[in-house]
This record gives sequence, C-alpha cells and structure tokens, in this order.
Amino acid sequence: MKIVDFALIAGKLKSLKRTGWVRNNIPQPESVADHSFRTALLAMVLAPKIGTDTEKSVKMALIHDLGEAKIGDIVTVKANKILPNLTSKLKKERKAMQEILSLLDQEEYLKLFDEYEEKKTKEARFIKQLDKLEMVIQAYEYEKKYKVNLDEFFEYAEKVVDNVKLKQLLKDIEKLR
Repeated sequence: MKIVDFALIAGKLKSLKRTGWVRNNIPQPESVADHSFRTALLAMVLAPKIGTDTEKSVKMALIHDLGEAKIGDIVTVKANKILPNLTSKLKKERKAMQEILSLLDQEEYLKLFDEYEEKKTKEARFIKQLDKLEMVIQAYEYEKKYKVNLDEFFEYAEKVVDNVKLKQLLKDIEKLR
C-alpha cells in the first residue's frame, strides 16, 4: 500500500503547473512532471559525456522536484534575484521529501535529494545546471510557439550553467532564438 501512496503523491506532479510559466501567462504550461521527465532524459544522455554517474544522475533528476508534490512549485528567483523565501522553501521541501520518502524502505533517495540541494558532488552540480538547461529549452519552445519574450530565463541560466559542455548547449539553444 505504501508504494501506491507514494505513486499517488508523485502523480500530483503531473497536474502541478510550473509557476514561472504561469506567472508569464503561458497558455497550457508544462507540469513539474513534464520538466522532471525531460531533465531525466537529458541526464541519461548527457551524463556519460559530462563524466558523471548515469544511474545516479537520472535518479537525482527524477526526484529533484518531488517535494513539490506537497508544497507546490515555489519560485525562489525573479528577475535574476534570489528571493527571501529560498531558505523557507528548502526547509519545506526537505520536510516534504522526508514525508514522501518515508513511504519507501530506502534512504538512498533522501540522501540524493540532500546531495542535490547541497551541490556536494559532480552529479549534483550537473543536475542543478541541467535543471536550468531544461528550463531554457522549454522557454525557447514557448517563445517560438507563443511569440513571447522570456529573456529572464535565459539570463538566469547563463549565470548558473558553468559546465563547458552544458554552456555550449545553452549557446546552441540561444542561437535558435
């Protein structure tokens, strides 16, 4: 039964719209699950090229926003400035992760989440940057489809992405604009 409860909680991410897109009046914005899925696919493909553990990277990508199933998608950056609610969000998200992951008999996932948030390892730093790279891909798609300007997302990603290979991918996406 605990696995069913876990699946039902995780399933909430399928209908949770990403706040950044909602705030920018994007029609039918992607869900957190949509974002996490593509981030995990990118992790699977790029981890070997970046030199990180593929399995660990994919797991981290899949769970990096899982806590949002309980607390929602709280924006911590606006106009490239870190908002004061970042510390509060991290505390709420970790507590939510503890509650969600207590349904499973593994501590591995909570450790991966902590590692991700603390950017302790190359996998964590890779997924943190990949999270922003995926956001930029989505921004590009929305700009193209809805004829809107989403510069703030590109500008923020440029500040966060510092891996040479990921930075090149970011430049490639920007060239498409």
